[in-house]
Amino acid sequence: MRGTLERAEVETRPLVLAADDGTTWELLFPPSWRVEVEEGARVTVHGDRATDVWTTTMVGPVLRVRTLSTD
Repeated sequence: MRGTLERAEVETRPLVLAADDGTTWELLFPPSWRVEVEEGARVTVHGDRATDVWTTTMVGPVLRVRTLSTD
């Protein structure tokens, strides 16, 4: 999916994808991944909806990220 990287306005400020379809996805990255893309960047993210994960931020569905690239 495509969208813009943002920081959610909740206490831990998780990185989220504001998708072009209007959905806000909380991004779950593989362990030890370093995200080197700035907030506000347009990106394409490939992954799977993580239905087995709950977060304390509850900003939207969780997307288990496989790849992330800038547009």
